[in-house]
Amino acid sequence: MIGTAPQNGAMLAHSDQGVLNGKQSGTQSVLWLTRRPEFLAVAKGRRHHAALFTIQVLARNDGLENARFGLTVTAKTGNSVERNRIKRRLRDVIRNKVRLVAFPGNDYVLIGRRGLLDAPYETIIAELSDGILRLKPRSSHSPKP
Repeated sequence: MIGTAPQNGAMLAHSDQGVLNGKQSGTQSVLWLTRRPEFLAVAKGRRHHAALFTIQVLARNDGLENARFGLTVTAKTGNSVERNRIKRRLRDVIRNKVRLVAFPGNDYVLIGRRGLLDAPYETIIAELSDGILRLKPRSSHSPKP
């Protein structure tokens, strides 16, 4: 970590433990989709529609091991306060639970719905985990009918 100075108590260099956005953590960090072309690419993949959100998934072939996640909530869902609360709830579920069941090498985009505002935390976890498992990558070894 030559040439890096701590700022605001955070380490800015990368290490084996995983550093993302200037924060050091002992666990593997979540990778986020941030650019529009990434979201558009995932939109061409498979989908699962659930009561609280839609999940889109696309397998990528870039050699990265971790799953990546993107969040979007449309303006018709509510005002900015409600949309941001929906995104915060989804980010929390992904960070704490769902990234552990996500399949490596996949990109996931979650399109939040208004029902997420009032849904119990356990319900969000269960529905999101179930949706990811339903979108399990298809094996290339299976015979096609």
